Amino acid sequence: MKLHRCRFITIGLSMVVLATGCAHDVRKATARRKINVGSGEGSTGYAEFYSAGDKAVIPIYQLDSQGSPHLVSAVGLAPGDRYDFDRSQSVVAQRLTVAAPAGTQQFLIDGEGPLVKVPVAEGKVTPVPIHYNLLERGHAFVLYSADYSVLPPVEETSGGK
Repeated sequence: MKLHRCRFITIGLSMVVLATGCAHDVRKATARRKINVGSGEGSTGYAEFYSAGDKAVIPIYQLDSQGSPHLVSAVGLAPGDRYDFDRSQSVVAQRLTVAAPAGTQQFLIDGEGPLVKVPVAEGKVTPVPIHYNLLERGHAFVLYSADYSVLPPVEETSGGK
């Protein structure tokens, strides 16, 4: 009798461990996300990142004054598309607007991708379209090519772009 109880408890615990190990925090991408990375002092402008296609989660990192990257957010999916938050570790939006101090701000695409120097102009939005081509996705890696453009700053509109 004791043997059957132990088996039942062992099987039950194993199933709980397996079930919780497979659980993922699945979320839906939003249309827009706005993040302020400035101190709130001085003149502010905006860098707006978006993907030329809506097919992959593309993390955007900002470099601090020591050159260390800090995850800001991610772009690359259409509004409502599902993504695994546990894998991306970031909220995903179709367009990411980063409020930053006026001057040249540095960002990285996907943490190890190209360095993007964005001229942030006071009260203006600098569009940064990203051309991200997913080559292969493994369980623990992603192979891709990434390119970008930095377009001329445009006047900020109250409703956004």
